[in-house]
Amino acid sequence: MLKLKKTNLILLLLLLLISYRWFLNKPSHYVSAELDDPPSSIQELYSVTKDTDPIYIIVFIGDGMGAEHRKAAQWVNVGFDGYLNMDSLPIHGWSQTASSNALITDSAAGATAIATGIRTNNGMIAMSPELVALKTVLEYAQERGLATGLVSTVQISHATPAAFASHVSSRTMMNEIALQLLENHVNVLLGGGEDEFLPYGSYGCFPEPGERLDGRNLLDEAGAIGYTTICTPEQLTALNTGETFNLIGLFGDEAMQRPYRPNLAEMTSTAIDVLKNDPQGFFLMVEGGQIDWASHNNDSLNAIQDTIDFDEAVSVGIDFVNSQPHATLIVTADHETGGMSLHLSSTGDSSEEGPFFSKEGIPFFVNWGTTGHTAANVPITALGEGGYLLDTTVPNTQIFWALTWQIFPKNYLPVLMK
Repeated sequence: MLKLKKTNLILLLLLLLISYRWFLNKPSHYVSAELDDPPSSIQELYSVTKDTDPIYIIVFIGDGMGAEHRKAAQWVNVGFDGYLNMDSLPIHGWSQTASSNALITDSAAGATAIATGIRTNNGMIAMSPELVALKTVLEYAQERGLATGLVSTVQISHATPAAFASHVSSRTMMNEIALQLLENHVNVLLGGGEDEFLPYGSYGCFPEPGERLDGRNLLDEAGAIGYTTICTPEQLTALNTGETFNLIGLFGDEAMQRPYRPNLAEMTSTAIDVLKNDPQGFFLMVEGGQIDWASHNNDSLNAIQDTIDFDEAVSVGIDFVNSQPHATLIVTADHETGGMSLHLSSTGDSSEEGPFFSKEGIPFFVNWGTTGHTAANVPITALGEGGYLLDTTVPNTQIFWALTWQIFPKNYLPVLMK
């Protein structure tokens, strides 16, 4: 018994010695981050290690896009042995998509986790369950001096884009979200949702009247502070992007209508061309918003086509990022919708649709497990400096840290991530 106690004492002393030696040799960036006074702003924080080169951060979110959505798009567009643009990226991982109050997230909480690094309740936009506003990666990028942009095929005030640049207790507050997008001076806003920018009963470019109850015309207000406002694909094509620094393009009174004009790749290209005018770089979020809507409807054809369209937009981002020395590009989803599964022969299930045909002409069938969201992990693929935080299965909040990897100086990241 005495011998056992001596052995335990020796082990304890060894452990204390190892711990003490580790403390003495602790990396200096941990020590400085813990002991220094906190910086008053992100500019002061970043000035420690600021680089002269611009940085570029792009995140693509396929709303509701799970692994089988990507696989179906692959089979149709590039075949069994081909690779989608988003699947050709070198870093692969998985995102766990739960929210703070549910095992199955909605888009508001899912996007908030990506945008802020903190999980919240379903329905809430960049606010904690205690109603505290959560600073987003877009807002950190602005403080760092970067231009910022949001692109979507649904209303630009819808849940996913909203979570990057507004703070409201409910995703239904789309009047307020639209106002905050303008007040927070997001440089580029492209998508649908003209209704939320116009006074109730007034008309703009589309048949449905405005829905703002405060009487404000946000498009007129935007024009007065230097925004170019457009509403047709022809205007987008004719835009002198080299001379444009602030742009609002709303291409539908509510969500954009299929076939999307302009399409997501065209909007992404224009957003990049405008945002790259900023010499410090930019942050851009691009959403394929109606992958989710098609999946809620168990509409296989449009779910697959929207995923293909989304992948073409990803290609635009990859082409740009590949030419830059300091860039991060991430492709993921906020959650999976529909419980999509693929089969090479008919199962006879009532939810089954098909046959669809692969690039090689081989038939396959799509089955759906639900009209709602699921708890499935969703794929992450990435390219660039921040992406290496995502090469395994991670909580959805980890995507925020990958996106901010280039914004925060590395000597502060270990503390910020606690």
